[in-house]
Amino acid sequence: MTMLYDNQSGAPANAYYNLEAEASTLGAAMLDEKCAKTIAEVNNSIYYDQRHQLIQAAISALVKGQKPVDLVTLDQEMSSRNTLDMIGGAAYLVGLMQLVPTTANMRYYLQIVQECAMRRQMRLISQELNERLGDPMQDPNEIREWAARAVREVRLGDAVKLIPIKDACVSTYEQLESDQQRPDEPTKKILSGIATLDNKLGGLRGGEYVAIGARPSVGKSILALTFCVNAARQGKRVLLISLEMNEVQITERILAEQSDVPLNMITSGNLDAEAWTGLASAVTPLSHLQLWYSLEATTVEKVRRAAYQLYENGGLDMIAVDYLQLMEATYAKRQSRQEQISEISRGLRQLAAELKIPILVLTQLNRSSVNERVDGKKVKREPTMSEARESGAIEQDANVFILLHNPGKDEMRDDDEREVWENLDRQGMTMMRLIVDKNRQGKRGRLTVAFDGDHMRFLPIVRKD
Repeated sequence: MTMLYDNQSGAPANAYYNLEAEASTLGAAMLDEKCAKTIAEVNNSIYYDQRHQLIQAAISALVKGQKPVDLVTLDQEMSSRNTLDMIGGAAYLVGLMQLVPTTANMRYYLQIVQECAMRRQMRLISQELNERLGDPMQDPNEIREWAARAVREVRLGDAVKLIPIKDACVSTYEQLESDQQRPDEPTKKILSGIATLDNKLGGLRGGEYVAIGARPSVGKSILALTFCVNAARQGKRVLLISLEMNEVQITERILAEQSDVPLNMITSGNLDAEAWTGLASAVTPLSHLQLWYSLEATTVEKVRRAAYQLYENGGLDMIAVDYLQLMEATYAKRQSRQEQISEISRGLRQLAAELKIPILVLTQLNRSSVNERVDGKKVKREPTMSEARESGAIEQDANVFILLHNPGKDEMRDDDEREVWENLDRQGMTMMRLIVDKNRQGKRGRLTVAFDGDHMRFLPIVRKD
Protein backbone atom coordinates (compact mmCIF):
# COMPACT_ATOMS: atom_id res chain seq x y z
CA MET A 1 0.00 0.00 0.00
CA THR A 2 2.86 2.38 0.68
CA MET A 3 3.82 2.04 -2.98
CA LEU A 4 0.67 3.93 -3.86
CA TYR A 5 1.67 6.95 -1.83
CA ASP A 6 5.41 7.03 -2.35
CA ASN A 7 5.45 10.63 -3.59
CA GLN A 8 3.16 12.03 -0.91
CA SER A 9 4.58 13.87 2.06
CA GLY A 10 1.72 13.29 4.49
CA ALA A 11 -0.31 10.37 5.78
CA PRO A 12 -2.75 8.66 3.40
CA ALA A 13 -5.81 10.32 4.97
CA ASN A 14 -6.84 13.46 6.79
CA ALA A 15 -9.80 15.81 6.78
CA TYR A 16 -8.88 17.27 3.39
CA TYR A 17 -7.90 14.16 1.45
CA ASN A 18 -8.03 10.39 1.69
CA LEU A 19 -5.64 8.81 -0.77
CA GLU A 20 -6.72 5.26 0.00
CA ALA A 21 -10.34 6.13 -0.82
CA GLU A 22 -9.21 7.82 -4.05
CA ALA A 23 -7.17 4.76 -5.05
CA SER A 24 -9.99 2.33 -4.16
CA THR A 25 -12.49 4.34 -6.21
CA LEU A 26 -10.28 4.21 -9.32
CA GLY A 27 -9.36 0.57 -8.74
CA ALA A 28 -13.06 -0.34 -8.60
CA ALA A 29 -13.61 1.44 -11.93
CA MET A 30 -10.99 -0.83 -13.51
CA LEU A 31 -12.73 -3.94 -12.16
CA ASP A 32 -16.42 -3.16 -12.73
CA GLU A 33 -18.19 -1.60 -15.72
CA LYS A 34 -20.90 0.09 -13.62
CA CYS A 35 -18.27 1.62 -11.37
CA ALA A 36 -16.42 2.93 -14.42
CA LYS A 37 -19.59 4.60 -15.74
CA THR A 38 -20.21 6.23 -12.37
CA ILE A 39 -16.62 7.49 -12.17
CA ALA A 40 -16.84 8.87 -15.71
CA GLU A 41 -19.53 11.33 -14.56
CA VAL A 42 -17.44 13.00 -11.86
CA ASN A 43 -14.98 15.84 -12.29
CA ASN A 44 -11.34 14.82 -11.81
CA SER A 45 -10.80 17.90 -9.61
CA ILE A 46 -12.25 15.96 -6.67
CA TYR A 47 -8.99 14.02 -6.43
CA TYR A 48 -6.20 15.44 -4.28
CA ASP A 49 -3.50 13.28 -5.85
CA GLN A 50 -2.55 14.56 -9.32
CA ARG A 51 -1.87 11.00 -10.48
CA HIS A 52 -5.48 10.13 -9.71
CA GLN A 53 -6.71 13.14 -11.69
CA LEU A 54 -4.82 11.85 -14.73
CA ILE A 55 -6.22 8.33 -14.31
CA GLN A 56 -9.76 9.67 -13.88
CA ALA A 57 -9.45 11.70 -17.10
CA ALA A 58 -8.38 8.60 -19.00
CA ILE A 59 -11.26 6.53 -17.57
CA SER A 60 -13.76 9.22 -18.59
CA ALA A 61 -12.34 9.28 -22.11
CA LEU A 62 -12.69 5.49 -22.42
CA VAL A 63 -16.28 5.48 -21.17
CA LYS A 64 -17.30 8.38 -23.41
CA GLY A 65 -15.70 6.54 -26.33
CA GLN A 66 -17.80 3.47 -25.40
CA LYS A 67 -14.65 1.46 -24.76
CA PRO A 68 -14.12 -1.01 -21.90
CA VAL A 69 -12.11 0.08 -18.88
CA ASP A 70 -9.48 -2.39 -17.73
CA LEU A 71 -5.74 -2.59 -17.19
CA VAL A 72 -4.93 -3.01 -20.90
CA THR A 73 -7.22 -0.27 -22.26
CA LEU A 74 -6.28 2.18 -19.52
CA ASP A 75 -2.57 1.52 -20.09
CA GLN A 76 -3.04 2.20 -23.80
CA GLU A 77 -5.16 5.32 -23.26
CA MET A 78 -2.68 6.86 -20.81
CA SER A 79 0.24 5.98 -23.06
CA SER A 80 -1.44 7.82 -25.93
CA ARG A 81 -1.88 10.82 -23.64
CA ASN A 82 1.75 10.63 -22.48
CA THR A 83 0.57 10.41 -18.88
CA LEU A 84 1.40 6.78 -18.03
CA ASP A 85 4.97 7.56 -16.92
CA MET A 86 3.67 10.51 -14.87
CA ILE A 87 1.78 8.15 -12.56
CA GLY A 88 4.63 5.63 -12.24
CA GLY A 89 3.72 3.28 -15.08
CA ALA A 90 1.41 0.28 -15.36
CA ALA A 91 2.62 -1.02 -11.98
CA TYR A 92 0.71 1.78 -10.28
CA LEU A 93 -2.50 0.77 -12.10
CA VAL A 94 -1.98 -2.83 -10.96
CA GLY A 95 -1.56 -1.58 -7.39
CA LEU A 96 -4.88 0.27 -7.58
CA MET A 97 -6.70 -2.89 -8.62
CA GLN A 98 -5.06 -4.95 -5.87
CA LEU A 99 -6.05 -2.39 -3.23
CA VAL A 100 -9.83 -2.76 -3.75
CA PRO A 101 -11.39 -5.13 -1.19
CA THR A 102 -14.77 -5.11 -3.02
CA THR A 103 -16.27 -3.04 -5.83
CA ALA A 104 -19.61 -3.10 -3.96
CA ASN A 105 -18.29 -0.32 -1.70
CA MET A 106 -17.25 1.99 -4.55
CA ARG A 107 -19.96 4.58 -3.91
CA TYR A 108 -18.85 4.78 -0.27
CA TYR A 109 -15.25 5.36 -1.35
CA LEU A 110 -16.41 8.01 -3.81
CA GLN A 111 -18.47 9.74 -1.14
CA ILE A 112 -15.36 10.03 1.06
CA VAL A 113 -13.41 11.53 -1.84
CA GLN A 114 -16.21 14.00 -2.60
CA GLU A 115 -16.56 15.12 1.01
CA CYS A 116 -12.81 15.75 1.25
CA ALA A 117 -13.01 17.78 -1.98
CA MET A 118 -15.82 19.85 -0.50
CA ARG A 119 -13.72 20.56 2.59
CA ARG A 120 -10.89 21.79 0.38
CA GLN A 121 -13.25 24.07 -1.54
CA MET A 122 -14.73 25.43 1.67
CA ARG A 123 -11.24 26.04 3.05
CA LEU A 124 -10.38 28.16 0.00
CA ILE A 125 -13.59 30.14 0.46
CA SER A 126 -12.73 30.66 4.13
CA GLN A 127 -9.28 31.94 3.25
CA GLU A 128 -10.62 34.41 0.70
CA LEU A 129 -13.38 35.47 3.08
CA ASN A 130 -10.78 36.36 5.72
CA GLU A 131 -8.89 38.43 3.17
CA ARG A 132 -12.02 40.29 2.10
CA LEU A 133 -13.07 40.93 5.70
CA GLY A 134 -9.66 42.39 6.44
CA ASP A 135 -9.98 44.91 3.60
CA PRO A 136 -11.64 48.09 5.01
CA MET A 137 -12.46 49.23 1.47
CA GLN A 138 -14.89 46.35 0.87
CA ASP A 139 -18.57 46.68 1.80
CA PRO A 140 -19.57 44.06 4.43
CA ASN A 141 -22.94 43.57 2.70
CA GLU A 142 -21.19 42.76 -0.57
CA ILE A 143 -18.87 40.38 1.26
CA ARG A 144 -21.86 38.63 2.79
CA GLU A 145 -23.52 38.23 -0.63
CA TRP A 146 -20.29 36.92 -2.11
CA ALA A 147 -19.85 34.39 0.70
CA ALA A 148 -23.44 33.14 0.39
CA ARG A 149 -23.08 32.73 -3.36
CA ALA A 150 -19.67 31.05 -3.06
CA VAL A 151 -20.90 28.52 -0.51
CA ARG A 152 -24.01 27.80 -2.57
CA GLU A 153 -21.91 27.14 -5.64
CA VAL A 154 -19.64 24.63 -3.93
CA ARG A 155 -19.73 21.44 -5.95
CA LEU A 156 -18.78 17.94 -4.94
CA GLY A 157 -17.10 17.55 -8.30
CA ASP A 158 -19.86 15.44 -9.79
CA ALA A 159 -23.07 16.36 -11.54
CA VAL A 160 -26.29 14.88 -10.22
CA LYS A 161 -27.39 12.51 -12.94
CA LEU A 162 -30.31 13.93 -14.93
CA ILE A 163 -32.28 11.79 -17.33
CA PRO A 164 -33.96 13.77 -20.16
CA ILE A 165 -37.40 12.39 -20.96
CA LYS A 166 -36.27 12.13 -24.60
CA ASP A 167 -33.65 9.56 -23.59
CA ALA A 168 -36.03 7.83 -21.20
CA CYS A 169 -38.72 7.54 -23.92
CA VAL A 170 -36.26 6.10 -26.41
CA SER A 171 -34.71 3.64 -23.94
CA THR A 172 -38.14 2.59 -22.62
CA TYR A 173 -39.48 2.11 -26.16
CA GLU A 174 -36.37 0.14 -27.16
CA GLN A 175 -36.66 -2.02 -24.06
CA LEU A 176 -40.32 -2.74 -24.83
CA GLU A 177 -39.39 -3.58 -28.41
CA SER A 178 -36.62 -5.87 -27.20
CA ASP A 179 -38.98 -7.59 -24.76
CA GLN A 180 -41.54 -8.05 -27.53
CA GLN A 181 -38.96 -9.73 -29.75
CA ARG A 182 -38.21 -12.19 -27.02
CA PRO A 183 -40.80 -14.93 -27.04
CA ASP A 184 -41.10 -15.78 -23.37
CA GLU A 185 -44.90 32.35 -22.89
CA PRO A 186 -47.64 31.15 -21.51
CA THR A 187 -49.13 31.80 -18.12
CA LYS A 188 -46.65 31.91 -15.26
CA LYS A 189 -48.97 29.70 -13.22
CA ILE A 190 -48.59 25.96 -13.65
CA LEU A 191 -51.82 24.08 -14.30
CA SER A 192 -52.38 20.45 -13.37
CA GLY A 193 -54.56 19.69 -16.38
CA ILE A 194 -57.43 18.67 -14.07
CA ALA A 195 -59.84 21.52 -14.76
CA THR A 196 -61.80 21.31 -11.51
CA LEU A 197 -58.60 21.29 -9.43
CA ASP A 198 -57.12 24.19 -11.40
CA ASN A 199 -60.33 26.16 -10.81
CA LYS A 200 -59.96 25.52 -7.10
CA LEU A 201 -56.23 26.37 -6.85
CA GLY A 202 -55.84 28.82 -9.72
CA GLY A 203 -52.68 26.90 -10.66
CA LEU A 204 -49.38 26.57 -8.83
CA ARG A 205 -47.39 29.76 -8.23
CA GLY A 206 -43.71 30.46 -7.95
CA GLY A 207 -42.28 29.90 -4.48
CA GLU A 208 -45.16 27.73 -3.30
CA TYR A 209 -44.52 24.56 -1.34
CA VAL A 210 -47.31 22.15 -2.27
CA ALA A 211 -47.90 18.83 -0.50
CA ILE A 212 -49.92 15.91 -1.82
CA GLY A 213 -50.76 13.41 0.89
CA ALA A 214 -52.32 9.98 0.60
CA ARG A 215 -52.21 6.61 2.19
CA PRO A 216 -50.07 4.00 0.41
CA SER A 217 -51.10 2.85 -3.09
CA VAL A 218 -53.86 5.41 -3.59
CA GLY A 219 -52.39 7.25 -6.59
CA LYS A 220 -50.37 10.22 -5.40
CA SER A 221 -47.43 9.40 -7.71
CA ILE A 222 -49.76 9.45 -10.72
CA LEU A 223 -51.21 12.77 -9.59
CA ALA A 224 -47.67 14.18 -9.37
CA LEU A 225 -46.88 12.85 -12.85
CA THR A 226 -50.05 14.52 -14.10
CA PHE A 227 -48.80 17.85 -12.75
CA CYS A 228 -45.32 17.31 -14.23
CA VAL A 229 -46.38 16.26 -17.73
CA ASN A 230 -49.04 18.95 -18.04
CA ALA A 231 -46.60 21.59 -16.82
CA ALA A 232 -44.09 20.43 -19.44
CA ARG A 233 -46.82 20.58 -22.09
CA GLN A 234 -47.25 24.23 -21.14
CA GLY A 235 -43.62 24.79 -22.09
CA LYS A 236 -42.33 24.65 -18.50
CA ARG A 237 -39.00 23.11 -17.50
CA VAL A 238 -39.73 20.46 -14.89
CA LEU A 239 -37.54 18.32 -12.61
CA LEU A 240 -39.01 15.11 -11.17
CA ILE A 241 -37.17 13.63 -8.19
CA SER A 242 -38.27 10.01 -8.05
CA LEU A 243 -37.05 7.85 -5.17
CA GLU A 244 -39.65 5.13 -5.66
CA MET A 245 -39.64 4.37 -9.41
CA ASN A 246 -36.91 4.12 -12.03
CA GLU A 247 -36.98 5.91 -15.39
CA VAL A 248 -38.62 2.98 -17.19
CA GLN A 249 -41.46 2.69 -14.67
CA ILE A 250 -42.07 6.43 -14.78
CA THR A 251 -42.04 6.58 -18.55
CA GLU A 252 -44.29 3.55 -18.94
CA ARG A 253 -46.94 5.36 -16.89
CA ILE A 254 -46.59 8.51 -18.95
CA LEU A 255 -46.79 6.51 -22.17
CA ALA A 256 -49.96 4.76 -20.97
CA GLU A 257 -51.62 8.12 -20.42
CA GLN A 258 -50.37 9.65 -23.67
CA SER A 259 -50.87 6.67 -26.00
CA ASP A 260 -54.16 5.18 -24.73
CA VAL A 261 -52.35 1.84 -24.44
CA PRO A 262 -53.21 0.20 -21.08
CA LEU A 263 -50.32 0.07 -18.62
CA ASN A 264 -50.65 -3.69 -18.03
CA MET A 265 -50.26 -4.25 -21.79
CA ILE A 266 -47.09 -2.14 -21.79
CA THR A 267 -45.54 -3.78 -18.73
CA SER A 268 -46.43 -7.32 -19.84
CA GLY A 269 -45.02 -6.78 -23.34
CA ASN A 270 -48.20 -8.13 -24.98
CA LEU A 271 -48.37 -5.38 -27.59
CA ASP A 272 -50.30 -5.79 -30.83
CA ALA A 273 -49.81 -3.68 -33.97
CA GLU A 274 -52.32 -1.07 -32.84
CA ALA A 275 -50.59 -0.69 -29.47
CA TRP A 276 -47.19 -0.26 -31.14
CA THR A 277 -48.65 2.45 -33.35
CA GLY A 278 -50.05 4.22 -30.30
CA LEU A 279 -46.74 4.05 -28.45
CA ALA A 280 -44.78 5.26 -31.46
CA SER A 281 -47.09 8.25 -31.89
CA ALA A 282 -46.73 9.14 -28.20
CA VAL A 283 -42.92 9.08 -28.07
CA THR A 284 -42.37 12.01 -30.46
CA PRO A 285 -44.42 14.67 -28.61
CA LEU A 286 -43.12 13.46 -25.24
CA SER A 287 -39.53 13.68 -26.44
CA HIS A 288 -39.93 17.41 -26.99
CA LEU A 289 -41.00 18.07 -23.40
CA GLN A 290 -38.53 19.74 -21.07
CA LEU A 291 -38.91 17.19 -18.32
CA TRP A 292 -35.98 15.60 -16.47
CA TYR A 293 -35.82 12.81 -13.91
CA SER A 294 -33.35 12.47 -11.04
CA LEU A 295 -33.32 9.14 -9.26
CA GLU A 296 -30.34 9.85 -6.99
CA ALA A 297 -31.27 13.09 -5.21
CA THR A 298 -31.91 11.54 -1.80
CA THR A 299 -31.08 14.66 0.26
CA VAL A 300 -32.11 18.30 0.05
CA GLU A 301 -28.56 19.22 -0.95
CA LYS A 302 -28.66 16.80 -3.86
CA VAL A 303 -32.06 18.15 -4.91
CA ARG A 304 -30.54 21.63 -4.75
CA ARG A 305 -27.60 20.60 -6.95
CA ALA A 306 -29.88 18.95 -9.50
CA ALA A 307 -32.13 22.01 -9.50
CA TYR A 308 -29.25 24.44 -10.02
CA GLN A 309 -27.89 22.36 -12.89
CA LEU A 310 -31.10 23.14 -14.76
CA TYR A 311 -31.68 26.58 -13.26
CA GLU A 312 -28.29 27.83 -14.44
CA ASN A 313 -28.59 26.21 -17.87
CA GLY A 314 -31.89 27.37 -19.30
CA GLY A 315 -34.02 27.84 -16.21
CA LEU A 316 -36.33 25.73 -14.05
CA ASP A 317 -40.06 26.18 -13.46
CA MET A 318 -41.13 23.35 -11.15
CA ILE A 319 -39.81 20.49 -9.01
CA ALA A 320 -41.76 17.43 -7.87
CA VAL A 321 -40.43 15.07 -5.16
CA ASP A 322 -41.76 11.51 -4.86
CA TYR A 323 -41.73 11.12 -1.93
CA LEU A 324 -40.69 12.93 1.27
CA GLN A 325 -40.34 9.98 3.65
CA LEU A 326 -37.80 8.31 1.31
CA MET A 327 -35.40 11.25 1.58
CA GLU A 328 -32.41 11.34 3.92
CA ALA A 329 -31.46 14.10 6.33
CA THR A 330 -28.12 15.85 5.90
CA TYR A 331 -27.60 17.43 9.31
CA ALA A 332 -30.07 15.75 11.68
CA LYS A 333 -28.75 12.22 11.12
CA ARG A 334 -28.63 11.48 14.84
CA GLN A 335 -32.01 13.00 15.60
CA SER A 336 -35.39 11.29 15.55
CA ARG A 337 -36.99 10.53 12.21
CA GLN A 338 -39.61 13.20 12.92
CA GLU A 339 -36.88 15.81 13.33
CA GLN A 340 -35.17 14.58 10.17
CA ILE A 341 -38.36 14.90 8.11
CA SER A 342 -38.87 18.38 9.55
CA GLU A 343 -35.37 19.37 8.40
CA ILE A 344 -36.02 17.98 4.91
CA SER A 345 -39.38 19.75 4.65
CA ARG A 346 -37.92 23.10 5.71
CA GLY A 347 -35.05 22.70 3.26
CA LEU A 348 -37.39 22.07 0.32
CA ARG A 349 -39.60 24.97 1.29
CA GLN A 350 -36.54 27.25 1.41
CA LEU A 351 -35.46 26.01 -2.01
CA ALA A 352 -38.89 26.85 -3.46
CA ALA A 353 -38.58 30.39 -2.10
CA GLU A 354 -34.95 30.66 -3.25
CA LEU A 355 -35.68 29.62 -6.85
CA LYS A 356 -39.13 31.26 -6.89
CA ILE A 357 -40.71 28.13 -8.32
CA PRO A 358 -43.34 25.73 -6.97
CA ILE A 359 -42.09 22.53 -5.38
CA LEU A 360 -44.58 19.68 -5.25
CA VAL A 361 -43.84 17.15 -2.49
CA LEU A 362 -45.57 13.84 -1.97
CA THR A 363 -46.00 12.57 1.56
CA GLN A 364 -47.22 9.31 3.00
CA LEU A 365 -50.07 9.42 5.48
CA ASN A 366 -50.48 7.08 8.42
CA ARG A 367 -52.61 4.01 7.89
CA SER A 368 -55.24 5.09 10.45
CA SER A 369 -57.86 4.55 7.78
CA VAL A 370 -60.83 3.02 9.59
CA ASN A 371 -63.49 4.20 11.97
CA GLU A 372 -65.90 2.10 13.96
CA ARG A 373 -69.49 2.63 12.87
CA VAL A 374 -72.48 2.28 15.12
CA ASP A 375 -73.37 -1.07 13.57
CA GLY A 376 -69.87 -2.32 14.37
CA LYS A 377 -68.56 -2.29 10.80
CA LYS A 378 -65.22 -0.74 9.92
CA VAL A 379 -65.19 1.69 7.01
CA LYS A 380 -62.57 3.97 5.50
CA ARG A 381 -62.73 7.63 6.27
CA GLU A 382 -61.31 10.71 4.62
CA PRO A 383 -57.74 11.48 5.74
CA THR A 384 -56.57 14.79 7.18
CA MET A 385 -53.25 16.55 6.67
CA SER A 386 -52.41 16.07 10.35
CA GLU A 387 -51.83 12.39 9.51
CA ALA A 388 -48.65 13.17 7.51
CA ARG A 389 -46.30 10.38 8.51
CA GLU A 390 -43.46 11.22 10.90
CA SER A 391 -43.92 14.97 10.87
CA GLY A 392 -46.30 17.81 11.60
CA ALA A 393 -43.84 20.19 9.94
CA ILE A 394 -45.21 19.37 6.47
CA GLU A 395 -48.63 20.61 7.52
CA GLN A 396 -47.08 23.84 8.78
CA ASP A 397 -44.67 24.37 5.87
CA ALA A 398 -47.07 23.77 2.99
CA ASN A 399 -48.78 26.63 1.17
CA VAL A 400 -51.17 24.11 -0.31
CA PHE A 401 -52.01 20.65 1.01
CA ILE A 402 -53.99 18.30 -1.22
CA LEU A 403 -55.26 14.97 0.09
CA LEU A 404 -56.11 12.08 -2.18
CA HIS A 405 -58.79 9.61 -1.08
CA ASN A 406 -60.53 6.67 -2.77
CA PRO A 407 -63.88 6.40 -0.96
CA GLY A 408 -65.71 3.12 -0.58
CA LYS A 409 -69.28 2.63 -1.71
CA ASP A 410 -70.53 2.85 1.87
CA GLU A 411 -69.12 6.41 2.10
CA MET A 412 -71.47 7.75 -0.57
CA ARG A 413 -73.69 10.45 0.88
CA ASP A 414 -76.69 10.10 -1.39
CA ASP A 415 -78.15 8.05 -4.25
CA ASP A 416 -76.60 10.28 -6.93
CA GLU A 417 -73.09 9.80 -5.53
CA ARG A 418 -73.68 6.07 -5.20
CA GLU A 419 -74.80 5.89 -8.82
CA VAL A 420 -71.64 7.69 -9.98
CA TRP A 421 -69.49 5.35 -7.90
CA GLU A 422 -71.22 2.28 -9.38
CA ASN A 423 -70.98 3.59 -12.96
CA LEU A 424 -67.26 4.19 -12.58
CA ASP A 425 -66.78 0.77 -11.00
CA ARG A 426 -68.54 -0.90 -13.94
CA GLN A 427 -66.16 0.89 -16.31
CA GLY A 428 -63.12 -0.34 -14.38
CA MET A 429 -62.42 3.11 -12.92
CA THR A 430 -62.23 4.42 -9.37
CA MET A 431 -63.90 7.41 -7.78
CA MET A 432 -61.35 9.73 -6.19
CA ARG A 433 -61.75 12.71 -3.93
CA LEU A 434 -59.20 15.51 -4.09
CA ILE A 435 -59.44 17.36 -0.79
CA VAL A 436 -57.79 20.78 -0.68
CA ASP A 437 -57.29 20.80 3.09
CA LYS A 438 -55.05 23.88 3.08
CA ASN A 439 -54.80 26.71 0.57
CA ARG A 440 -53.16 29.91 1.75
CA GLN A 441 -54.00 31.77 -1.44
CA GLY A 442 -57.51 30.47 -2.05
CA LYS A 443 -60.42 28.34 -1.02
CA ARG A 444 -60.41 24.96 0.59
CA GLY A 445 -62.82 22.23 -0.35
CA ARG A 446 -63.20 18.87 -2.06
CA LEU A 447 -63.85 17.77 -5.60
CA THR A 448 -64.55 14.40 -7.17
CA VAL A 449 -62.69 12.96 -10.14
CA ALA A 450 -62.39 9.58 -11.83
CA PHE A 451 -59.15 7.61 -11.82
CA ASP A 452 -58.52 5.55 -14.94
CA GLY A 453 -56.01 3.05 -13.62
CA ASP A 454 -55.52 1.35 -16.99
CA HIS A 455 -54.15 4.57 -18.49
CA MET A 456 -52.75 6.22 -15.36
CA ARG A 457 -54.83 9.40 -15.53
CA PHE A 458 -57.39 11.43 -13.66
CA LEU A 459 -60.55 12.49 -15.48
CA PRO A 460 -63.24 15.05 -14.59
CA ILE A 461 -66.66 13.61 -13.86
CA VAL A 462 -69.36 14.99 -16.13
CA ARG A 463 -72.85 14.51 -14.78
CA LYS A 464 -75.76 14.48 -17.20
CA ASP A 465 -78.89 15.97 -15.66
